[in-house]
Amino acid sequence: MTNLKRSFFGAAIYLALIFVLGQTDYTGRPIINFASYFYLAVLIAMPVTLFFPSISRVPVYVPLSVWAGVYILLLEILNRSLSTTSNDFSIIVLEFILLEVGVWFAYQLSMQISYAESIMAALALNAFPNRARDIDSEYQRIKIELTRSRRYQRPLSIVVIEAESDDENITGEMLKSVQHDLFKQFTSARFAQIIDNCVRQTDLVLRDHQGRFVVLCTETELSRATLLAKRIVQAIQEKTSQQARWGVATFPDDALTFDDLRQKAQEHLTGSAASTLEHMAVIESQEGSKL
Repeated sequence: MTNLKRSFFGAAIYLALIFVLGQTDYTGRPIINFASYFYLAVLIAMPVTLFFPSISRVPVYVPLSVWAGVYILLLEILNRSLSTTSNDFSIIVLEFILLEVGVWFAYQLSMQISYAESIMAALALNAFPNRARDIDSEYQRIKIELTRSRRYQRPLSIVVIEAESDDENITGEMLKSVQHDLFKQFTSARFAQIIDNCVRQTDLVLRDHQGRFVVLCTETELSRATLLAKRIVQAIQEKTSQQARWGVATFPDDALTFDDLRQKAQEHLTGSAASTLEHMAVIESQEGSKL
């Protein structure tokens, strides 16, 4: 947490420095008359670097190089005389350096936030061990299972489980607190543990970037996948007192690719009795057609 505090402090000092240099008057004019597009670049570069998690997974020189190119492009296509009276090369170099320093501070802050989140995830996993995996890391196995089902004409189903919020406004307020982030990590780990206990060893439990769980069920038809989904949701409600929605899609009846199957299952997400009856009607009609 010390490094996180230092990163916050460094970013705050950096922004304060730019404000002081650009806005404080000295003998009737700013100390340094920065171009307006420099401020715009800083206001865009820092939030983009900070709030896009994928950026923290690449080396720091990548965002530094990108924003260096953006500044040079702005310098070439925009007329500095429209926003500043200072065209000195030293001021241009200073703007460039300050922009790069801002991107560096934002990158360091993003790294520290990601590190803090990984610690919370590790604590949650230690409290509720499970075998849920990030959906991107299991791409190869997903491809293998779909290829096998397609080649041997075997059924395969996708079950999507999503926590159901009773009050989106309250949840939105809670998301502002660190306590809720920690609670969310532990809840997700507990859900994963419950799902893990409900599925077979051959099933693949995945977690996507929206916090939904995706269960890839090999050799499983729609009726069995639906029963599994209902059993998981019931177990979640009994053990955590929380509601969850579920959706099911089957290969090849609903879609032929994993992404399309997941999309179909998400479209079928339901927690209501009416939608459950609709699912069961679909199952009965499909089983009747097979007979």
